[in-house]
Amino acid sequence: MIVQLLGAFGAAQLLSWAIREPDSVRKGILFALAAASMLIALAFAIIGKVREHARAKKVKSVRDEQRTLLSDKLMPVAATIANMARLPHNARHTALRNVAQAAAGALSGVIDREVSRARAVVYEIDMDSRPIQMVSIGHAGRGDRPRPFVAGTERGDGAFEFMAMLETAFYPDLTKEKPAGYKGTAQGYNTFIGVPIYTETGRYGMVTLDALKPDTLNDGHVALVKLLAETMSIAYEVGQDEDSAGEDDDTGSDAPPVVGSEA
Repeated sequence: MIVQLLGAFGAAQLLSWAIREPDSVRKGILFALAAASMLIALAFAIIGKVREHARAKKVKSVRDEQRTLLSDKLMPVAATIANMARLPHNARHTALRNVAQAAAGALSGVIDREVSRARAVVYEIDMDSRPIQMVSIGHAGRGDRPRPFVAGTERGDGAFEFMAMLETAFYPDLTKEKPAGYKGTAQGYNTFIGVPIYTETGRYGMVTLDALKPDTLNDGHVALVKLLAETMSIAYEVGQDEDSAGEDDDTGSDAPPVVGSEA
């Protein structure tokens, strides 16, 4: 627990320094360190859950295997954010899709051996669509294509109400309890986790994880989804920051505001 708290605190401090740092190279390094700090904190959280569920097994072997898996799957997300921070501001929103796909792939890759046919999705609020929608910008795992959440529909309004609360949603068995506007039966998933992506300056979307069988997702998976949502929030902070490599070039172009900047 102490390591997790220190990791989260360290990530917050590094993110704060990165936002204020004028040098683009140092800024990219600080953003990468912030993401890495959160991922390390997550590693200890997941290891703790693994130990709880594997007391009768060789705990050390399971722990070491899980630590290696977390490093292999999650650290590239931090590297993708660092690369994004080096881009000119007007190229960063496009690069967010690379971060989103890396995050979804990492989430799916970490759990695919323990949860059959799970699906990880990163959604983004599209403020330019009419009506406003929350659309997938990265998904991995089960091949079902994520459907958008459209404002003005029962399903869409339920999702946007969830975003407004800025709380984690975890439904271990959707046959027993369902969120407002739930229409997931069309794709057959019966357990679901959703965590909003937001910062002090806006709400941007959410990270979700679902699976076909009820009760196959647990609190360890909730911690993992939370961490990936926090990591995506760093990416959106990078996307908003206008101090970057190449900003002094005479390109004459300005990037549009990152979606979700209107709460």
